[in-house]
Amino acid sequence: MKTFFKKIALFLFILLLSCCTLAIFHFFFVGSLYTEAYTTAIVDKIDRLKNIDEPKIILVGNSNVAFGFDSAQIEEALSMPVVNLGLHGALGNPFHENAAKKHINEGDIVVLCHSHFSNEQLQDGPLAWITIDNHPEILSLFPLSDYPELLRGYLEYYRKSLFLRITQRDKQAVSAPYARSAFNEYGDIVSKPESQRLDTETIFSTSLSEVPSIDSTCIDRLNQYNQYVTERGATLVIAGYPIADGKYSTYSKNDFIDLKASLQSSLSFEIISDYTDYFYPYAYFYDTIYHLTPEGTSIRTAQLIADLRAWDPSRFPAN
Repeated sequence: MKTFFKKIALFLFILLLSCCTLAIFHFFFVGSLYTEAYTTAIVDKIDRLKNIDEPKIILVGNSNVAFGFDSAQIEEALSMPVVNLGLHGALGNPFHENAAKKHINEGDIVVLCHSHFSNEQLQDGPLAWITIDNHPEILSLFPLSDYPELLRGYLEYYRKSLFLRITQRDKQAVSAPYARSAFNEYGDIVSKPESQRLDTETIFSTSLSEVPSIDSTCIDRLNQYNQYVTERGATLVIAGYPIADGKYSTYSKNDFIDLKASLQSSLSFEIISDYTDYFYPYAYFYDTIYHLTPEGTSIRTAQLIADLRAWDPSRFPAN
């Protein structure tokens, strides 16, 4: 029996040593490969968030947020600092919500711009590790339910990183708009080269947007999130996201009127937008069904400003 326990102890020791070795390799050797990658901008976004002491507007969501707002325009119109935390849909809605959590303070307005309300877990483990890079604190933004995908994805991430090291490619190749340098100080993507813009036929004939489905897991989490935000003296709201309106659309505005009604009946906080106000022609989309051109970004930003003013006219009076 003692021999058995000794073997177990030895196995656990070797496992622990292996994990520590892997962690050291990751954070001191592998991680530095990805400092300029698109998703590592989350570090800059959170730094801005935690360094603003006064009440602020926090924009939360996937890349529709990163590619869809002019934060300086919002800040000027509403006289509140703005932080754009938008990043990447494959990281999951909980990741984006958690990015704001630790630094929500009294008087803040947290604006969720989710484009879906189901199947929200981490979709891309290797991308998650690129996002973490050599910042281990970012790992805590992923919920425990994402850990199986994180474990699976690490092997692919490790293989790719080792290949880059062996071939002496010190950094992952990046270029605008999918680079850390494409973001401005607010967290908005501002570098959108015309050469990277896709024609509408390419975008919408192959990847159609749809009316989001709603599941109870998402609703429960959002209501718990609202409780957390409220306890910190802040306010949580939902706003619209870009919805493509054109010949490939498989939905009508009535479908999104019904979506809002269904969501609002289940949520403990307010949806301040009419989704129909966020229907945009194909010409305003940049390279995916959720990313806007500079012109589209300006129009959407103006709509959010109008929504916030209509929601709380005493706090945000019209000019």
